[in-house]
Amino acid sequence: AGGDIDIYSTTVINRDAVITGGNVSNAGKILGNLTVRADNFLNTGSAGSIDFKKNEGLRDLRNLINIFSILMTAGFLIVGIILLKLFPRQFFIVESEIRKSPVKNTLVGFVLIIASVIVITLLSLTIVGFPIALIMGMLFIIALMLSSIFVSFAVGRKIVDLFKVKFKLNFKFKFNDLLIFVLGFVILSLLFRIPYAGVLIVIIAVSLGFGAIIYALRENWQNITT
Repeated sequence: AGGDIDIYSTTVINRDAVITGGNVSNAGKILGNLTVRADNFLNTGSAGSIDFKKNEGLRDLRNLINIFSILMTAGFLIVGIILLKLFPRQFFIVESEIRKSPVKNTLVGFVLIIASVIVITLLSLTIVGFPIALIMGMLFIIALMLSSIFVSFAVGRKIVDLFKVKFKLNFKFKFNDLLIFVLGFVILSLLFRIPYAGVLIVIIAVSLGFGAIIYALRENWQNITT
């Protein structure tokens, strides 16, 4: 089973073969029966008998995952807009913390995420600590979910600032906060979807946002809660 599977011309299989994948090609010699479940199948080799069927199940699952991902992204965008409109002061306190010390916030945030998981797990193992772990877990998940939202605005602001510098001679259009957030959110969402590198970008963005939230809460508790 796998993604793309190739059976080369020098390959000889002395028994039945069952293969599941995305794209499968057979140029070898299979003495037994060949059963293939894949999106695409190319056969230039030989086999006792061939049973090929389109892998509709995996394709439907991928489509479902893609739809879910799009809906989740739209949901986070809406949440970010709501936070920006209803709690602008609190929003900008966290966002300014991101821009002030991005490297420090990323490192601290990453360490705190790991430490939080360990502490919550240990607390959940005890009867007395389980309610505390439950509350901490919910707050922890909320903070993680909001982290990239704050980073999105910081990314959007950085892009707009660079754009202004580059086109300062004829740049007259004024970006409002909502447009800056949407711009940063779209850019960051696209970066998240880069194969392999996207995972690293997600880790950095979430760590940066989480660290900024913690620092903002510590240094501006009264301003945030009033």
